[in-house]
Amino acid sequence: MKKWLVALFSLALVFGLAACGNDAKDEKETEKKDVSADAMSFYMDLVAKINDNDADYDAYQAAIGSDTPPTGAELTELATKASSSADKVSQVLADVKVPNLGAETDVFKTAVKDLSDAYAAEAKGLKASPIDTKSADEAMQKASDALGQALKDTGLAPSSIMNDTAA
Repeated sequence: MKKWLVALFSLALVFGLAACGNDAKDEKETEKKDVSADAMSFYMDLVAKINDNDADYDAYQAAIGSDTPPTGAELTELATKASSSADKVSQVLADVKVPNLGAETDVFKTAVKDLSDAYAAEAKGLKASPIDTKSADEAMQKASDALGQALKDTGLAPSSIMNDTAA
């Protein structure tokens, strides 16, 4: 009788462990899908926050990239407005709270902080005489690349926040 009970309990244990193993796998897949959706929602909200505050910065970027870039007083006026805009974006990004995005949460936090710092450096460079935003532009690109990689690591297509926020 004891042998039958031991065999029966062993069989129940094997089936129980097999069932738990499948549940754990399903839970991980569901968690990854949830993190992906949350990451995309967070990223889109981040893009919206930047776009809500960077109109003058975008206008400056468009003007200096045009066939006939502005000079003199016009350039100074555009740069002054762009500097204020970049500073505002920096402050908005500094206040962003990154939700739990699984293993990539810290990467998102670092990238958002780096992007905030890059916008602050951009604001400072736009106030300089002569205007010098080269290192700020590089920092912005690096933060954008980090955000894109974080999106990829959560199962999404990588994206460039620099392109997504451009006018």
